[in-house]
Amino acid sequence: MKTPSYPDVQVSLEENIATVEISAAPMNFLSVPLLEHLVSVWQWADKEPECRVIILCTTGKIFSAGANFTDLMAGDDISPAPLYKLARHLFEGNTPVIAAIQGAAVGAGLGLAMIADERVAGPKARFLANFVQLGFHPGFALTASLPHVIGAQRAAAMLMSARRISASEALEIGLVDECAEEDELLDTTRARAQAIARNAPVAVQDVRRTLRKPLVAAVASAFEHELKMQLEHFRTKDFGEGVSALFDKREPQFTGS
Repeated sequence: MKTPSYPDVQVSLEENIATVEISAAPMNFLSVPLLEHLVSVWQWADKEPECRVIILCTTGKIFSAGANFTDLMAGDDISPAPLYKLARHLFEGNTPVIAAIQGAAVGAGLGLAMIADERVAGPKARFLANFVQLGFHPGFALTASLPHVIGAQRAAAMLMSARRISASEALEIGLVDECAEEDELLDTTRARAQAIARNAPVAVQDVRRTLRKPLVAAVASAFEHELKMQLEHFRTKDFGEGVSALFDKREPQFTGS
């Protein structure tokens, strides 16, 4: 049975479980071509009767560092709109997804992890929504997906403080469903996938669709609002200062302008 294959996304299918591995190390930055490939894989999974669960994972030490600001700053039109349009399709897919997170999930990389129904974290996993440290509004529908998973209060704390969350704390607050040792991460994730895959696939997908209906609607609204806010913030001096501080590896000095 033929599975999709791209330079930055590889897919294998075994025992009704598709392992989808992003290979854009060392940072696994999200780009329009990468998300186009993921959407294509999601569409294949929804149509393939032998695929009942997706395991989403990445190569290297970092799960995903999010969007590449070097690429964003290189053009005149700084907008995440193309990324968000594609990401919506990932939230709307029908096949259950479990993410295996071996390292840092930062910004939009955290947003990618939140697409999954379940998350398994390795000991080196870290979770960071650092948008306000860069001077702009959170994106990738995190203002909808984070409250959906960990509650409004904890989501607000993550998004406004930009504090890094460890794997153990992520488990404590419900951001991940299980922690595993580094050499057991994929096996642990696969065991969770098998627990889903052994059940009636149509029933599972319908239950998932019922449970995710409020999230999918909230995500669609969040993408629209977040994009509007981000485009406004990209024109501020604070955004320029935040990005400059990131590249200079120093603390930003924000002025509120």
